[in-house]
Parts: sequence; C-alpha cells; structure tokens
Amino acid sequence: MITSKHSNASSTIPPNINLVKILIGIYAAILCATAVAGESSAVEATNDDYLVGKQLYQSRCVSCHAGAMLKAPQMEALKLYPPEYIIQSLTSGVMSTTGLSLSASEMQQVAYYVTGKMVSDKTADLSDAFCVSDSPAKIRSSASAQWAGWGGELNSQRFQANETRLNKQTVADLELKWAFAFPDTSRVRSQPTVTESMTYIGSQDGTVYALDTDTGCVRWTFQAENEVRGAIKLQGDAGNQVAGEARLLFGDYKANAYALNAKTGALLWKTKVHSHPLASVTGSVTADNKRVYVPLSSSEVVPAAQSTYACCTFRGALVALNLEDGSIAWRTYTTDKPEPLGKNAVGVPRFGPSGAPIWSGPTLDTKRNLVYATTGQNYSSPATGTSDAVIAMDTTTGEVKWVSQVTANDAWNGACGFTMINCPEEDGPDYDIGASAILVTSKSNRDLLLVGQKSGLTYAMDPDQQGKILWRQRVGSGGTMGGVHWGMSSDGERLYVGVSDLPTKNRYNQGDPYPGVHALDPDTGAFLWRNVLPSLCPEGIKFACFQGVSAAVSSSPGLVFAGGMDGRLRAFDASSGDTLWTYNTFREFTAVNGLNGQGGSIEADGPVIANGQVFVTSGYDKWAEMPGNMLLVFSLPN
Repeated sequence: MITSKHSNASSTIPPNINLVKILIGIYAAILCATAVAGESSAVEATNDDYLVGKQLYQSRCVSCHAGAMLKAPQMEALKLYPPEYIIQSLTSGVMSTTGLSLSASEMQQVAYYVTGKMVSDKTADLSDAFCVSDSPAKIRSSASAQWAGWGGELNSQRFQANETRLNKQTVADLELKWAFAFPDTSRVRSQPTVTESMTYIGSQDGTVYALDTDTGCVRWTFQAENEVRGAIKLQGDAGNQVAGEARLLFGDYKANAYALNAKTGALLWKTKVHSHPLASVTGSVTADNKRVYVPLSSSEVVPAAQSTYACCTFRGALVALNLEDGSIAWRTYTTDKPEPLGKNAVGVPRFGPSGAPIWSGPTLDTKRNLVYATTGQNYSSPATGTSDAVIAMDTTTGEVKWVSQVTANDAWNGACGFTMINCPEEDGPDYDIGASAILVTSKSNRDLLLVGQKSGLTYAMDPDQQGKILWRQRVGSGGTMGGVHWGMSSDGERLYVGVSDLPTKNRYNQGDPYPGVHALDPDTGAFLWRNVLPSLCPEGIKFACFQGVSAAVSSSPGLVFAGGMDGRLRAFDASSGDTLWTYNTFREFTAVNGLNGQGGSIEADGPVIANGQVFVTSGYDKWAEMPGNMLLVFSLPN
C-alpha cells in the first residue's frame, strides 16, 4: 500500500528562479565564497588592514555576497568563519585562481575585514581531549567492525542488518551521548567508521581522528595533506594485536590515497593517484583482501567559469592500488584523453572530451569479480557515452566490461549560465550520479543494481545483462540541486531514497518537488510510501535552509535514518514511512574535547548505525547552508 505525506514545500529560497540565476548563484558561491581551513602566520591587525581589506572585498566580492547571487554567503554568514578559512580558499582552495592576483598580506587583509579576526599560527589545544592511559583490552579495536566504510559493507546497501537494540519501540528514546567538535571547521564531510571501541573520522583540515567510541576521547591523530571527505575504510581484523593487520584506507582532496595502522595511526603508505592539478578524492575508497579502489573527481568545473581558463583537461578515473604497499595495480579512465579542439571566443585553447568524474565510492561485486563506479557529467564537448553512467570494471585488470548510461549528451561546467564562454554546446543538464550503486538481492531472489540520480530518477539495472535498465521511477523533480544526491539504502525488501529537490525552477525540472524520504519496491520500482517533509526552518535565518534530504540515507531492521539540510536528524518507520523521532542539530554544543561547537546542515555523509547507537556529522557551508563542526553520537539510555 502506498502512503503519502505531502506538505507545502517552502523555504527561504525563492521558488521561481530561472536556470541562469540558479547556476550563477551556485558558481558565484564557489568563485566568491570560502573553502577549507589552512595555515598562516599570526599578524597584528591595524586599521589600515581593515580599510584595505574592505576595499578589496568591495571591488572583488561584494557583488556576489550582497544578496544578488542566490548561493553566495552574505556577510552575516562570512563573519562566522575563521580567517584561516578565507586564506586557504585563496591559496589552494576553490578561490585559488582569483587569489593569484593577491599578495599574502592582501589575502590576510580580506580575511580580517570579512571575519573581524586576523589569522593566527595557533592551533586548538586538544591535549586534554586525549584518552587517559587504559588497559590494552580497552584500547584495542573490536574484532568485527560495526560500520566499516561508506556503505557499511562492500555492496553499498547502507543497511545495518545486525542491529538489535534500536527498533520501532525504542528509537524514540534516543538521546545525545556525546559530541565532538572539530577545530577551525565549518563543514564535516567525512562519515565516521565505527567499531565497538574505536571511531575513525577525517576532517576539513586533513586531521584523521581515532576516537574512543564510548566516550569520544582522542586515541590518536594523523595529519593528511588536505581535507578528508570520504569515509575511512577499515580493512582487516581491527582486534588483532599483530601490528599492521588492520588498515585504515582513505583519500584526500589533493588526490592522495593513504593506508594507516588502525591501532596506532602510523602511516603505512601514501600514493598520488591522479596527475591533474585539480584532481581530488571526494568519494570513499573501498577494498578487498588484495586491492584498494580509489574514485577520482575534480574541481575543474569551477575555473571553467572563467573565460581565460583552458577548458577542460581532467578525466575521471578509478584507480586500484595494491593493499600491501600502495603501488598502482591499474588505472581506468572514464573518458578518452582530451585533445585540442580549437579556441574559445577569447582565444583560449579548448580541449575535450573531459570530465565524467566519480564522485562516490565504488561498489564491489565479488560474485562477478566486478567493481561498479557511477559517474557525473562531461566538463566539455564532446559528450561521451560514459558520463552519467554506471561503469562495470574487472577487479583484476580494470578492463571495462560494460557501461550503462542513463542520461546522454550531458556536458556542463561552471560557465553555463554564467560567462557562457566555456560552456559546452550541450549545456547541461548536470545530472551527476553522486550516489554509489547498491548491489542487492531482492525479495524475488534477483540480484539488482539500484541507482539514484540528480535528475530525480531512480533505476534498477541487471548486472547479468550488461546493466540493462529494468525499471525507472521518478522520485522528485530533479535539477541542478535536485533529485538524489549522496546515497540511498536498501534492506532487500525496500529501497529507501532521500530527495533533495531544492525549490529552484529551471528548464530541466520535471513535475512537483518531493523533498523527503521515499520507499520503493526494488523489484518493480513501485512506491511503497512517501514522506514529504515540512519546512521547519526558523524565520530570519541568514543561511540557506531547506527540508530536503541531500545526505545519504541509512537503515536497520524496521528503521530508516536520514539527515536534512535543515539540520534535523530523523528516524522513520521502514514499513509505513511515519516519522518516529526527530532531533534538531542546528544548535550549539559543548563538546567532549573542550571546544564549543555548532551544528548545522546535514548534507553529504549519512547516519551510521552501530551497536545500538547512531553517529552523524552536522555542519555544511558549501552552498551557503548552515555551517557547523560536529560529530554527534546518540544512544539509548542505560
């Protein structure tokens, strides 16, 4: 039986923005906003610093941040950021091309004017946050991981089958157990990996933390080269006392892959996995007992908005590394090598094909010796048959076995709707598949690949028939910021889908928006229930706030958990879709590591369900949403 819970979707974002304004707003936020925290020396502020910073801001940024651009954070929001956040953006973040014309002192002056604070070489003192000495039995990790990577298991179901304490009767009793605040952070993108005694998570400044699962105290830290956005994959027996038996595997935003000793945090190896200067690892890695599979994306759509940028030369890839030493076993690109294609309207060279990034974690299929990667759009013409697709590769050789494309002729970058100079002739619709494909055995005992897309469509594919599409179902209106973003969940009986559907109108929207959570029959695609969430955003909020679900969805027997862009974490009845429990994370927290923290939008990584507890990160600032720096852990009362 289909049940429907509709509401009038409203938010602080106007409902009738046309495509040009949407894209201008989105990429103005990227080109004019701020990025990750970094390092610089302490400088004493003067009135001259303030005046110069004001002049630079007004000449270069005010048009974006004074409200004309939909997604650019306004001054009220920028003042909440640490000044280091501005500096790193201008040096090596998303504003680095703009920062080329600024001196180091000018960057500091802009940061001072925007935030009211000068940068400092002081780092947060976490010495009191480290665990006190404890017995070896206490500090060793559990022999079986409770949630070992992005999808929980290799098939990316995001389903915790072994959960017994949390159920429909007890979930309403969940309460906050502890909260950890990340220093100098305005977003959290790394989903926690949880064992019975250890919780591993990366951060915006590149620090990887090993936290005590029971208390949140710090066991050890490791400093990666750049932001760690994906979940950390725990590979091996984490309870084994033999050094190096269990490994932590992950990538960073500078396209490095790492392996650490899970007990100590010692670096085992580090490998550069892509040569392009704008390449990054945004998706989570996965692994088997021989290899680590690393997805590659990039930020090249951002500088492509500038007419002077030679667009575009990045091509997505999946790289397999040998687990033992990090050496490259194979690398498979998602497009052919970009070739010169003449010049753009201002005489700058053009290249293509390009793009087809892999934003999400790959899915392993040990039965067929395949690994599945989902791709995004091409960055430049010509559009290829591998963008917006599922690509099946042989795990041993990397050979492409089949490609199943769901949207053809999708070439798009930040110039589309902005300067237009570098916009490909296809001009959209930017229908990435940002969610990992789910491999599941359905009620009819049939293996299926379940796929969700920003178009607002979901699909079932047959892995034994070259990815043949068995059904497609529209779950939302889709669009540049619509549809399915970061991940779905399935228990085999139902497919649980989170839908973003920001209320922005463009020529690619189809039908009404359905922001919320929906359940489909995996065999047929038929709706089993729909829960369209109400708008509960506070009046006068200075950030973008909306009830849609962009973050990945997770489930356990009888329950579905989803976090919203409005900062609310919810638990739903898996059979009916009824909302059973809600917690608003958009608030201040006193963290166990001695810092004052702030929750915000729940945007990318989803809830982790482990041993009767729910772990979720809160805070995401990229699209002018509510920034924050929290890892929150909920449990049932003792």
